[in-house]
Amino acid sequence: MAIESQICPPKKPQGRDLEIPKLTLQEELNNNSDPNSNLKENIDPEKNSIMDKNITQDADQETTPLSLTIPTFEHVTMLPTPMTYTPLSPGGLALSPIIDQHLNIAKRRAGGTSKVPNIQHTNEFTQMRRDLDGLLEPQQRIVSELAPPPLSSPQRIVSLPTVTEEASSQSLELPIVPNNALVDLDSEHQEDFILTGYLLGQWDKPLQWKKIKKLGEGNFSDVLLYESFIQDDPNLIQVAVKRIKYPMELNDETFRNTPQYKDTISRLENSLTRELTVLKSLNHPCIVKLFGINSPIFLESKTPLRDFIKSHGLGLPPCDMIMSYCAGGDLLAAVTSCLGELDIWLIQRIFTELVIAVKYLHDNNIIHRDLKLENILLKYSLHDIVAMKDSPMFKRQNILELADFGLCKKIDEGEMCTARCGSEDYVSPEILMGIPYDGHLTDSWALGVILYALLEDRLPFDPPPNATSRQRSRATSHRIARFDWRWFRLAETDLDAKEIVENTLTRKNQRWNVNDLLESSFVKKELDTLLL
Repeated sequence: MAIESQICPPKKPQGRDLEIPKLTLQEELNNNSDPNSNLKENIDPEKNSIMDKNITQDADQETTPLSLTIPTFEHVTMLPTPMTYTPLSPGGLALSPIIDQHLNIAKRRAGGTSKVPNIQHTNEFTQMRRDLDGLLEPQQRIVSELAPPPLSSPQRIVSLPTVTEEASSQSLELPIVPNNALVDLDSEHQEDFILTGYLLGQWDKPLQWKKIKKLGEGNFSDVLLYESFIQDDPNLIQVAVKRIKYPMELNDETFRNTPQYKDTISRLENSLTRELTVLKSLNHPCIVKLFGINSPIFLESKTPLRDFIKSHGLGLPPCDMIMSYCAGGDLLAAVTSCLGELDIWLIQRIFTELVIAVKYLHDNNIIHRDLKLENILLKYSLHDIVAMKDSPMFKRQNILELADFGLCKKIDEGEMCTARCGSEDYVSPEILMGIPYDGHLTDSWALGVILYALLEDRLPFDPPPNATSRQRSRATSHRIARFDWRWFRLAETDLDAKEIVENTLTRKNQRWNVNDLLESSFVKKELDTLLL
C-alpha cells in the first residue's frame, strides 16, 4: 500500500465563507435553562429580523472551511445565553444536545416572495429599522495567518494581530484597512533579492541570504523563503522571513498631520515589539525560532518606526524577521492536501508536541491566544513523517513548531485578560462575551478545538452534517456560546482522545488546563516515549 493511502481518505466538499454579523437575543431565551426543553419563540418578522441577519450557506454545503477566522470581536455586543448543558454537566451524559433542541427563529425572506403580510409602520418605526439595519450590516470576516491556505480553499483575509489590551498594557488595536490599502514592500523592491540581516546580538556581523520563493501572503505580512550564501550553519541555510507590510496611509503626507497618524504608528509598533520581545525570549524545540532581524532598531527600540523617521526623514523601515523554516508547511494545508484524515498515531504525536509547547509557554507566563491549525508548522511533509515512523530517531526529533505570536501576552500570576482577540472558530465563550478570562484556559479551549478537528475532519462549531437551513444560517459564535458541538465520525468509537475534547470544550470552571492535558492517557502514553 502506498504511504499516501495510510493517511488520506476520500475528499469531502469544501464549505463557503461566512460573514459574522452582530447578535442579539430575545429576553425569553434567558429563562430557558432546561436542556431537554424545546426553546421556541413567536415568529414575528419584524422582531426577529435582527436575529437572522446572518449570512446563509447553500443547502448543499455541510461545513465551514477550517480556515475561516477573525482576530477581534468588538462588534459583537450581545450573545445567546449559553445552554445549561455542557458535555460534562453534572448529571448529564458526555454527549452533545439532541439535534431537535434549537431555537425557532423566523428567517428574513429575500425579494418579494415573502408570504408574511405587509405591516404599516410609522415614520418613527421605519427610521429605527433603518438605523438598526445600518448597524447590522455584515462586517468583513477577518483572520490572522502565517502560512498560505491550500489552493482548494477560498481566498482568506488576514489582519495584523493588534489588540486592545488591559489598562496595564500599552498594546492598542490597529484599525482594519482594506487589502489594497497596504504597502507591499516586496512588490516595491522586485529587484531586491538579497537580504542583509543580523543574528540576535551580533549586530557587527551582517549576513546575507538570497530570495528563493514566497511561502505565504497576507494583508499585513508576507512569508518568504531565503537561502544563505554561507553554508556552514545548517539552521541558517534556509530561513523563513516574515516581511511586514505597512498601511499605505502611513506614507501619505496629508495623513501625517492628522491625530490618527501617531495612534496608528503606536499601535503598529506595539504589535511588532510585543511579538519580537516574546520570540527573542523563547527556546524550545517545538516553538518557532527567531534567528535575527534585518535591522537592530526593531529589537533595541520600543518605538522603532518613529525613531527611524526622526533619523531618516520620510519613509518606513522594512521589517524582516528571520525565523526557522518548516518545510512541511502549516498543519491545515497538510491535512487538506491529504484529503482530511490522519492516522491516530500521528494525531497523537502532533497533539502531544503541541501540548508540550503550550506547557512551556504557560510555565513562562506567556499565553498564545491564537492557537489554530494554521499556526502549527510541520518540519517535514506528512509523507516523510510517515516514512520516519519506524526510525530510531523519530522519538528524538520534533516534527512541528508552534508559530505566530502576534497575539501572545506576557502575564502576571493570576492576571485576567480582557482583550477580545483570537480566531473565531477557536475562541472560547468567555472571550466572545467580553468578560475577563484566564488566558491559560482559553489556550486549553483552542487545543480542544484543534484535537477535535484532527479527529473529526471538521471544526466542532461548524453546522452539523445534514443541518437544516436555519441551523446553517446560525453564526459560529452562536454555537460557541451555547457549547453546541457533538461527535459524528467518532460517535460510536471508544477513544481516549475524546476525553480531552470533552474536558476542554466546556465551561471554564470545568475546563482542563495544560497540566491536566499532560496527565491525560492520550498524551501521557506518547509523552513517555519521546526523548525531545
